Amino acid sequence: MKKILPLLIAMLALSPSLLRAQQDFNVAEDTVVATTVTTPVYDDITTSSTAGIKLNWKVVYSNFPADWLADTALGLCDNNVCYGNNSGALYPTGAAHVSNNYFAGSPGGFDYSPNLTGASPGTYLLTVQFNDLSGSRTATFVITRGIVSGINNINNFSSDVSLYPNPARDEVNVVYDANADIKNIAVYNIIGKVMAVYKVSGPSANLNLEAMPSGIYFVRLANSYGQVIATKKFTKQ
Repeated sequence: MKKILPLLIAMLALSPSLLRAQQDFNVAEDTVVATTVTTPVYDDITTSSTAGIKLNWKVVYSNFPADWLADTALGLCDNNVCYGNNSGALYPTGAAHVSNNYFAGSPGGFDYSPNLTGASPGTYLLTVQFNDLSGSRTATFVITRGIVSGINNINNFSSDVSLYPNPARDEVNVVYDANADIKNIAVYNIIGKVMAVYKVSGPSANLNLEAMPSGIYFVRLANSYGQVIATKKFTKQ
């Protein structure tokens, strides 16, 4: 052991890539729910790196309608540049972008900056994936444009949804308000791919997960209009 330890220290000193692999970052919220037309929606990035860390990021999923994806309507900003969706620069082509350095002790901004004036009303979602050598994170923006009938506060409703067990194995239970008009629950993986959709009724649902591999997933509850009104995260072992 006395011989191995100095060798490991020497390897780390000679290999910046090994040090780089130990860096890590986090996204403040994996799901941000907001009602907006032109107000930016923020989700901060934090890192443990005092030297700074640049992130590769791209949009990996969205169900935004065409008028929400217009260049003047869709905007995403890292700590360097704000990008519109000119010629599909953000979605659906999924082009990757690189941020400036994010530094330890100083949360850096990332935001969805829309201009939905005149756009069609509804509730839709967009998922961004962030990557560096230490791994990846996602942030999902669940955005409502206009008033959603029968729902006074999406944030409040989302906090009233219960999901258990978490971590789950072969199944997970979702419990919600019987008056919320929930008609289907979709399960998405971490890159936004739909894994399963369940038609539901009543105040709860039991979701079978046997066919899904281990990993991090999101359940999204939608009403009879197809509007996503709550999102919850869980882990399948």
